Amino acid sequence: MARLVGAIPVITEQTGRAVVLVGGLAVMCRLSIPYRVTTDLDMVNRRRTTEVPQLELLVSAGAVPSGPSGVLVSTPRGDVQVDVLEVTDAELDDLPDDPTDRLHVQSHAWAAATASDLTISVDGIDPLGVRVAEPGPIIAMKLQSIMNRGAAKEATDLLDILRITLDRDCGPLSRDQLESAEAQLRADALLHARRWFDETADRSLMKIRAVPEGRDVNVDDVRLVGDLLVAALAA
Repeated sequence: MARLVGAIPVITEQTGRAVVLVGGLAVMCRLSIPYRVTTDLDMVNRRRTTEVPQLELLVSAGAVPSGPSGVLVSTPRGDVQVDVLEVTDAELDDLPDDPTDRLHVQSHAWAAATASDLTISVDGIDPLGVRVAEPGPIIAMKLQSIMNRGAAKEATDLLDILRITLDRDCGPLSRDQLESAEAQLRADALLHARRWFDETADRSLMKIRAVPEGRDVNVDDVRLVGDLLVAALAA
């Protein structure tokens, strides 16, 4: 954790832009009781079409390309895998026809626009202020990302959605945020929520229970999450 958090000021210095956390570290920040660890750093970059992508800025500063949208950033505590999800004005002005691709663009733009400041404290590092995606946008992003993931990542995405939705603190907030989201985003997120937590609930449960952190989940939990998400998104 110290290695991941220690990468944030390095990224800020090398890009000259604020870091907006999404992914596993954002989930841990939002849950009242974090349930898993993460090994990489995911961030979203909402930029004007004419701006240089953060990924390019990191590479020009010495980061090593790693994966389709990532780099290895060198820090005093070792290399950190950093994945950057880019959203541009052009993509928002001309949204994709495919609902999954459209949800990708809109959910990440929403996450960047509404991220709020949190202070992260980790042993060995001074408290660090950083912008973190809100729980509603995290759910929307993960409803989309499940589609194109490997088995392990698919399981953690599903379990992250379940944990956030049912969390005693951020669960009600996440549903309020989804209910007030833009109409097209809600429609596309609704389609995906029904797919993962209703139409293929048994398959989702199998995926979730394949990872140690999900072995206590049952099908009633999965369907409850589906009911809660549908109620918020169809409101």
